Amino acid sequence: MNKSTLAWAACLVFSLVSGMPAQAQSAYPPAPAVYTQQQLDQMLAPVALYPDSLLAQVLMASTYPLEVVQAQRFIEARPGLQGDGLARAVAPMPWDPSVKALVQFPSVLAMMNDRLDWMQQLGQAFLGQQPAVMDTVQNLRERARIAGTLESSPQQRVVVQDDFIEIVPVNPQVVYVPYYNPVVVYGDWWWPSAPPVVWAPPPRYRPPSYNPGFSASISFSTGIGVMSAVFGEARPDWRERQVMVTQTRITNVNNINNNVVNNRIVNNNVTINRNVTVNQRPVVWHHEGRYGAGRAVPPPPALAAQAAPRPSPQGQPQAAAGMPSWRDHGPQPGPARPLPVADNPQQRIAQQDQMRQRQAVEQQRQREQQANDQQRQREQIVREQQRQHEQQAQDQRQQQQAQERQWQQRQQQMQMQMQQQHQQQMQQQQLQQQQREQQMRQQHQQQEQQREQQRQQQMMNQQREQQQRQMEQARQQQEQMRREQQARQQPPREPHPRREERRDDRRDERS
Repeated sequence: MNKSTLAWAACLVFSLVSGMPAQAQSAYPPAPAVYTQQQLDQMLAPVALYPDSLLAQVLMASTYPLEVVQAQRFIEARPGLQGDGLARAVAPMPWDPSVKALVQFPSVLAMMNDRLDWMQQLGQAFLGQQPAVMDTVQNLRERARIAGTLESSPQQRVVVQDDFIEIVPVNPQVVYVPYYNPVVVYGDWWWPSAPPVVWAPPPRYRPPSYNPGFSASISFSTGIGVMSAVFGEARPDWRERQVMVTQTRITNVNNINNNVVNNRIVNNNVTINRNVTVNQRPVVWHHEGRYGAGRAVPPPPALAAQAAPRPSPQGQPQAAAGMPSWRDHGPQPGPARPLPVADNPQQRIAQQDQMRQRQAVEQQRQREQQANDQQRQREQIVREQQRQHEQQAQDQRQQQQAQERQWQQRQQQMQMQMQQQHQQQMQQQQLQQQQREQQMRQQHQQQEQQREQQRQQQMMNQQREQQQRQMEQARQQQEQMRREQQARQQPPREPHPRREERRDDRRDERS
């Protein structure tokens, strides 16, 4: 699939999102079935050790998966925006307050965006089985506390009160996101065939002490300052197994230094102006259109027994009967029944009002059904985009592998060429060495020949000298013989002394 197709699909998704009404975006299909305890343990293990306020925001935001995806895209498009600037940027967005609160926690938002199936299951379980979800969180915390991994730290306090485990930040204005491995942090996992959901944060969100291996320790991110009006002051009510919120609507955000609202410093450089409506009394959270503006209605009778609160361990009174319910599925209209004929105008007006109400309920149900269908289509588009991203990632990996293979082949070719060149150089060196040795042998032979010629020449010179000596001796002998003959022929004379001396000298010289 090419880039143009992906761009067209992304534009289609965002056009659908931007064009649908707010109430349709918030509608969520009911859970198709009841999740088992094993499934609840699996899906809640990654977030059960979050601080109570952050956990409440995660549970509420999981019921708005499309808005979570939009918030993640919003953050990815603005990588340098954070803190007060990010709070001001998301204030006008048509999202649920829980989704806006999680924008300040990009690692948590990234986890929910990366695991869409897990987030949808968590939202369905929280809508359909809220008491079981709250009990499962307490059970997981108890197991972590027994395993010795859940304990108070400089970032958060673990408070055990009335058999309930609460996790609260040391500083209420600063929340730390814990990072841990759900497989080992709770001790030996009690569902061997169904391990918990594990999500490793991207490297840009990991704290220095984070250990991606099988470590039972809990690491904490950098503290994130929260603003009460933006964060919503959501908290779980463990005794009643529900979530309490303070309904807040933010219509404008100004950049003012150290303002005080209701005798409380909201945040440095960020405050809310007078266009703010705050419900100071906490109410039970229920799934609805926007900002808690809808009317809380009781749950259906089929879920009334399941949503009943647990008895208080110390006999404390239960919640008031008039308190809003935790779930807002809206009325379940049945087939229209004929109304009796009215006898007076007041009854006719009441019948007309009832008819209009039924028509409005039917229209609302149809709109919700259309919104559900559109949401399923969008979720299918999102899954298709994810599949396309995975396919692209796989293609990129294959291309990278092919490039690595080509690089290895080039390296092998270069090595072979270097080996051949080395062999050729060695052969040339050997040949040159042989040539030098042959030249040296030839030179040695020539030197030997020259020395032999010199010896022969010396021998010839010696022979000539010997011949000359022999000839001289023969001549001397002949001369002596001749003289002797002459002496015998002449009469003896008195030798002259000088002549004798000369003769002796010549004889000495000859000898």
